[in-house]
Amino acid sequence: MSELWRCTVTGSSLCLPHTRSWFHGLRAQQRTPSSLYLTEPGSEYNLPFGRWGDPPFPHVEAMYTPAPVLLHMAEPGVSASDLALVAARAVVAELGKTWHGKNRTIDILIYCHSTSNEDIADAIGGRLQYELGLTTPLVFCLSQNLCSALMALRLATALLQEEPGLQRALIVASEKWIHPFVRSFGQAAVFEDGAAAVLIERAGGQGWQLGEIHHVNAPDAPSPFDSTVPAMLRLMSEQAPRAIRSLLEAEGVAPADLAFVAQPTLDATLCAQVLRDAGLEHLRLRPHGERRGHLASAEALANLHELRHAGTAQRGQMGLLWGVGLQGEAACCLLRPAQAEMEEQR
Repeated sequence: MSELWRCTVTGSSLCLPHTRSWFHGLRAQQRTPSSLYLTEPGSEYNLPFGRWGDPPFPHVEAMYTPAPVLLHMAEPGVSASDLALVAARAVVAELGKTWHGKNRTIDILIYCHSTSNEDIADAIGGRLQYELGLTTPLVFCLSQNLCSALMALRLATALLQEEPGLQRALIVASEKWIHPFVRSFGQAAVFEDGAAAVLIERAGGQGWQLGEIHHVNAPDAPSPFDSTVPAMLRLMSEQAPRAIRSLLEAEGVAPADLAFVAQPTLDATLCAQVLRDAGLEHLRLRPHGERRGHLASAEALANLHELRHAGTAQRGQMGLLWGVGLQGEAACCLLRPAQAEMEEQR
């Protein structure tokens, strides 16, 4: 068994647009002059969430939302970059006055996204670094993967453990769905706008401890646009338990050792099946409050933030954070409140 607890989450935030609108369709509808490049020939590089031919193929028509859903949607003029900055600043504000102290520097900045920013000239990672006044040269961007935030956590924890001079990492993810990006994949996922951020530090402080992160892929899985909703649901229901089982086996953790779960905002039937097939049917599914859509790359960070503020986990309890994407990517990690460990060490 490896050293279980790798890093500590000491701050988090969730930024959801104030506006909510009913959505029943396929594509996002908002258009802005700065996003017209997405509709030009050659924009297929934005797949799997970008442009494809009109009219849609018959199997794509089946990806319309099954019923109207109330989603958070950013107003015109508010970009994914703006949402990311609000989330990042909220984490900085949580640190309080000690932020300006020499011992509160951020050494790593990672930005995650699935959609393309509507302003093609706005490098969001660079903007965050500038607006927050950070001097770190370690600025990364991870994209086009619904599990990218969990992979960012994996990358950040590895860097913090292997590089003695690094103390903290800020991970930020944001999404804004604009035309011609696709919001709905039927029961598989419906996406809404928003951003989330977490600050992680070396293990040992107060906060939420993060364990090893396991990740699996399905290299031969088709693009969501070349698949069907039932096929995507089958793939997701196979890959997520696979990632969870590999994590528990590698860390020597029995399913009965877990007391809570933070699951993605997906179909409740799918989430229940994932837990059942992973041997975790004893865990209760937790509601996501007013959120009805998936936040794509920001989903795992949002779930972690909501869990930190839900007050449902008790000291000493261990839980699971997991996510799964439309092309078979799945990732998960163990977590627990860190106060218990600090009390045991006294």
